[in-house]
Amino acid sequence: MTPVNFNAPWDPLRHAWVGRSYSSEFYEPIKHARIRDSLQKIANETEEDYQNLIKVLKSFNIQVDRPYIDPSLTIMNHIDTNGRLTYETSNSFTLIPRPPMQPRDSMLIVGNQIIEANDELSWFEDLIAGFAINSSQIKRNTAGPFDAPLVTVVGQHLIVDCRDHPWLAGYMQKLCPDRTVVPVMIGGHNDAVFCPVKPGLIVSTYHHDNYADTFPGWEVKYIENQSWNAIPGWRQFKHANINKWWVPDGDNNPEFANFVDTWLAHWLGYVKETVFDVNMLQINQETVLVNNYNKEMFDYFKTQHVEPVIVPFRHRFFWDGGIHCITTDIYREGQSDVYITRK
Repeated sequence: MTPVNFNAPWDPLRHAWVGRSYSSEFYEPIKHARIRDSLQKIANETEEDYQNLIKVLKSFNIQVDRPYIDPSLTIMNHIDTNGRLTYETSNSFTLIPRPPMQPRDSMLIVGNQIIEANDELSWFEDLIAGFAINSSQIKRNTAGPFDAPLVTVVGQHLIVDCRDHPWLAGYMQKLCPDRTVVPVMIGGHNDAVFCPVKPGLIVSTYHHDNYADTFPGWEVKYIENQSWNAIPGWRQFKHANINKWWVPDGDNNPEFANFVDTWLAHWLGYVKETVFDVNMLQINQETVLVNNYNKEMFDYFKTQHVEPVIVPFRHRFFWDGGIHCITTDIYREGQSDVYITRK
């Protein structure tokens, strides 16, 4: 049986989940050859990057588990009655059915308690069945779906983004009465905006620029025009898919073909060469996994005695999930200490 424990994101990591995307065979029924070939390329490269991440995690003696996807499934299992894939049927701005790529989104661990965030946790029920916990430690969602990265566990404190879910702070306080809930108004996933690298230190984008109340006295290292802030054009282009659809069994899908071509032909290379992501995964207080090299950040990490380890995830901004999103911490050493002193 697998023990469960999480109290702070820099405690030594011993066990993690790593997500999984659909294999290239999933896209085989697509009739449009260029779309099929492009999506299969993305699928193969995504799994290559997953395997590299797993190799790095295991080099630090971290146990890794992954969800299962039925290999008989294809994209045709997800079309609507009109043969289309839409934002509603795919649950994704990519207009591709959402696989269990980002285990971080569906489950929150506070101490040795599991909190279900949304129904995507169903992908991971077989793994949960192997946990060394009793049923009272699994808190099924009774309030409404949310994404777990709206909550950041920092010892005795839970930083809870309530901008789009005003009820979430109260719900978390009810589930975790022994913790102090700190409501914030950031919008979006916390781990796409800031990363508490170690006690007293945050790396943040300028999406949020005031941590005086949230992390009083902590040093904040801001990075300018990075993460999603570096590619607003791609984000806008991708989000426009919310009103579009395509037909996997059809030969003529010009808008969707253009969407995939634009990512591969323009944005993929730009991201690879340019973008540093705050969506990082700490191995411990001295080691953090990052997606790319950034001289300013690497020089800064050196002054803080933190070693960054580059683990590329080439299609991060196609799928939406960075290194922190595509993993989740099942067991970290450490207890629930007080790291934030608030007046």
